[in-house]
Amino acid sequence: MSTTVTFAGNLAEAPELLYAHDNKPFVSCRVLVNRRVQNDQGEWVNDEPTAHNVKIFGSAATHVQDSCGSGAPIFVHGLERTESWTDKETGAKRTKDVVVVDNRFGEVGVSLKYVSARIERAVRPAQAS
Repeated sequence: MSTTVTFAGNLAEAPELLYAHDNKPFVSCRVLVNRRVQNDQGEWVNDEPTAHNVKIFGSAATHVQDSCGSGAPIFVHGLERTESWTDKETGAKRTKDVVVVDNRFGEVGVSLKYVSARIERAVRPAQAS
C-alpha cells in the first residue's frame, strides 16, 4: 500500500540523472522541507529541515535535470514507497522511504512562491526536425 504525499521544498543538491535496468532515465534527488516554529521567546526560527528522497521517472526526469539545480524550489506530488535491499559490503538488510513520481501518477514542478520562471514547452524527440 502506498501513501500519497505532497510537499514543497528545495533541492539539497543538483538532481542526478540515472538509468533504470530497462535503460529508461530517472532522476534521484533529495528535497529539504523547511518549517518555521516559534521558540520559547515567541520568535519565529527555522526548525530542522525534513529530507525526502525523491525518484522522478518519465519525461519529468529529464525536465527536472535540465531545469533545476541545487537549492531550486520545487513541489512534489507522488507515492511514498519503502525500498529495501541487501548491503553488498555488510550483507545487512537496508530500507529507505522514497517518494516516486512517474507518468502514471504524480507531478513535480517549480514552486513560484519566491522565484519567477519562464515556461518553455519541451520538444518531443518525434517532433524534432
